Amino acid sequence: MPLADDLLPEEIDVMQRASDLPVNFLAMAVLANIWRASQVFRLRMERTVLREFELTWASFSTLFIVWIWGPIETRDIAKSQNITRATVTSIVTLLEERGLCLRRQSTLDRRLVLVELTPAGETLIKHVFPRFNRGEAEIASSLSQEEQETLAHLLRKVISGAKKGLAMDGLAQNSSQSTNGRV
Repeated sequence: MPLADDLLPEEIDVMQRASDLPVNFLAMAVLANIWRASQVFRLRMERTVLREFELTWASFSTLFIVWIWGPIETRDIAKSQNITRATVTSIVTLLEERGLCLRRQSTLDRRLVLVELTPAGETLIKHVFPRFNRGEAEIASSLSQEEQETLAHLLRKVISGAKKGLAMDGLAQNSSQSTNGRV
């Protein structure tokens, strides 16, 4: 059971409503709070950083992925963001219209489409990312450096466990493509 002195109102409501059900409240608190934290973080970054550059979360994420691992196949962008290839196509089309990225056929396999940044796209991501990271640092500053290191380590364990669960369910995708499993 989570510590009662730091429960969020949402947690208290769920615990009261589901008190008669066989529910692991601690596990629920862990995962629900990961979700809540990610939603608050996303909203804050969209409002305080990305909006100024007319970027959505998805378009920023796509630019970032292409900057880090590009040129990259559209399927690997989709895998990295857990979105469909059709969604990636829509995002890339909008980014292309803004002159931030371009698509080209792979020289190794003409069936594959690679996405790469244009000079304007690289300039933009190099300008936006440090501001984005300052927002990350500001949010994380409520934790000490040691707490940040511990939380990052624990979250990696949660992610690893979730991926193992997907693999056991036969739902995991092969992530050893062109990104060497880093997506």
